[in-house]
Amino acid sequence: MPEPSTDQIQARGVDRMLVRLEHLDKLLNLAGEVIITSSTLHELQRDMVDAVTHHRPMTESDLQIIKSADETSARISQDLHDLVMAIRMVEIGETFKLFRRPVRDLGRNLKKEIELKFEGEKVLVDKALAERLVEPLLHILRNAADHGLETPIERIHENKNETGIILLKAAEHEHETEIIISDDGRGINEQKIVEHARKLGLIRFGEQPDLLQVLCISGFSTKEKATDTSGRGVGLDLVNTMVSEFGGTIDLENQPKHGCTFRLHIPKLKAVNIIDALIVRCSNTLYALSIDQVVSLQGIKPDQIQASMDRERFIKYLGNPIALFDLSELLGGETSVQDNPEVVPVVIIEGKKERIACVVTEFLAPSKLVNVPLAKEMFDRDVTGIAGTCIISGGRVGMTVDINTVVAMATGEPLKTEEEHKNDSAFSQSVTSKTEKDNFVFNSSVPDSTAIKHSQDELITKAKLSAQRDRIANRIEESSQKDLTDTDISDLLTELSRGLMELQDVLLSLENDKAPELMKEAFRRLHAAKGNFTMLGVGVSAGLAHELETLLDHLRKGRIEMSQELMDVLLDGVAELNAATKMLPQQTPEVNSALLIRINLVTKSLEKNEPITDPDQLLGTAFTLVPTVELQLLGALKQGAQAYETFIRFKSGRQAEFLVAYLTLRKLCYHGTILATLPSISDIENGYCGNAIKVLWASPLKPDALKEAIDRWAPLFNIAEHQSVPTTVFRYDSNAEI
Repeated sequence: MPEPSTDQIQARGVDRMLVRLEHLDKLLNLAGEVIITSSTLHELQRDMVDAVTHHRPMTESDLQIIKSADETSARISQDLHDLVMAIRMVEIGETFKLFRRPVRDLGRNLKKEIELKFEGEKVLVDKALAERLVEPLLHILRNAADHGLETPIERIHENKNETGIILLKAAEHEHETEIIISDDGRGINEQKIVEHARKLGLIRFGEQPDLLQVLCISGFSTKEKATDTSGRGVGLDLVNTMVSEFGGTIDLENQPKHGCTFRLHIPKLKAVNIIDALIVRCSNTLYALSIDQVVSLQGIKPDQIQASMDRERFIKYLGNPIALFDLSELLGGETSVQDNPEVVPVVIIEGKKERIACVVTEFLAPSKLVNVPLAKEMFDRDVTGIAGTCIISGGRVGMTVDINTVVAMATGEPLKTEEEHKNDSAFSQSVTSKTEKDNFVFNSSVPDSTAIKHSQDELITKAKLSAQRDRIANRIEESSQKDLTDTDISDLLTELSRGLMELQDVLLSLENDKAPELMKEAFRRLHAAKGNFTMLGVGVSAGLAHELETLLDHLRKGRIEMSQELMDVLLDGVAELNAATKMLPQQTPEVNSALLIRINLVTKSLEKNEPITDPDQLLGTAFTLVPTVELQLLGALKQGAQAYETFIRFKSGRQAEFLVAYLTLRKLCYHGTILATLPSISDIENGYCGNAIKVLWASPLKPDALKEAIDRWAPLFNIAEHQSVPTTVFRYDSNAEI
């Protein structure tokens, strides 16, 4: 397969990246060698002028100097090229880390336990390629999570661990980089895929197509209804298109009930814009053909050119017919003039899917060329099939042929217009529309709307005041940005972007491992981000970073426990900071009031960690029910029970209060169903209880009979007083604690 240039695969410019000091040292050494070689050639040029002027022949020494300079120049050119390519290389593990948050959120949305594992993180790939790999890998990961992995109960039924595994692996081979995405899920039901494709008319009856080809058909999906995760039938089609743009291929290994594996084979980039090319001449025009896509050169006689009904002209190559075209005509020029009518020069070239033969006027020598990408807006005619221009030895100008496009035009394969490419890109963006704020966040978690509604009235004032304070701070600190140069601002933004990426990775590790060093690293990254935003004069973002620091401090001191909701708020806060980084310096970020409310909700939840033990406070606190408790209550009422709020206060006695409370609750269970308690049952079991409890429960007893029953066994449980009130008013909240 042809090896693409970085110009062909870059989706967006790589304007900044880290460079190792050892690479800079090598670059300086090569620069020194260039200066020495240039000086040598300058002295040689003076000697040659002197020899020509005085009709003196060249000496053996002069010839040796020319040979040495030529060899040195060739070596320096190759070393420079290799060094530039090495500078552009990054570890693919940095790309892999981008998927930790998306897979985590996918698991939550799909109600599946998913573990993402990495292997081969040290494999080096070109920076531009690493960026372009994000979208195709994300599509495959989404499919693995949605279609491949089973729910926990399905996995247990199949004698599997309830946590599904997705492996993302990179392997380096001599001429290619292999990216492997595998899962241990249910695999692909090939029969179902083929039947559905036949039903849609995509394949003929009796035909057994390649499974991967069917899956990559645009618009094909087995889901009847599209969701946020999948179902539109374009994901794998886009993956196939993007990998083809890299000059790569995809393999699929399917094992029903054991999972499937996608293998992406991507050729290594050997040049930034340098190509090994065969030079050919068509009449008076020179063309450069990438040697990697040249199959054979032939000199054939005119009578070897044949014609048929479905092919205008073809020749035989290794016993097989290959369509014959004129290269100049394919590129919009005139028919190539033949210098020798008895022998026709033909070059066989290979595109992505097929080979063709092209008539030229003359074969010239292979050469290493520098390709200059073509600015198509400079031409008043179609230049499809021309990739760029190049300077050929002797100062002649040639054109670099885009062989894939030429073969596609010759074989009638539809070419995507620029507008269609834009539509593909737009779809890719819409698939991950929730990532626009931050390209390494898949889906920002949104808190339960009911919970926000219940708390919004009491928090909205605080949020507005906080927003107003941040806006004022932003206006005040804008003046500090005037002291920064454009380079300073660019450096700060680059550092911010990298630091926030690393912060997200630390937080994801912190979710499962509250190691002190991880906590310390998270604080350090967040504090650095706050400082950088302050230097940039962005008070809104600096204030948000401070709020996130406060949450981390509560977590570190044990005031709140690690939970998915807390991690969602922290990660979404980091995403908001990253979005601000991408806006700057053109736009100033605005306050995200919804996020501030969520942070306030988490902070407010600290009060829940202090159990209510005061009897008066218990009397004034309302019960909040989760939906499952509501169903229990409705079931009890349906059977004729009555809902009661019962308040019980104990005398100060010999036994521990929490033990008396627990025994009292067990006694109440004989007369009905307990729905909720204050303090909560878990707090009572852990010893957090005063000398009073309040119980929401359902009992078939009438109020008088209930009072009589409690009066009977009150002395045994050291009860000082009790009141039971029938109730029918409740507040429901899915975040409430039972």
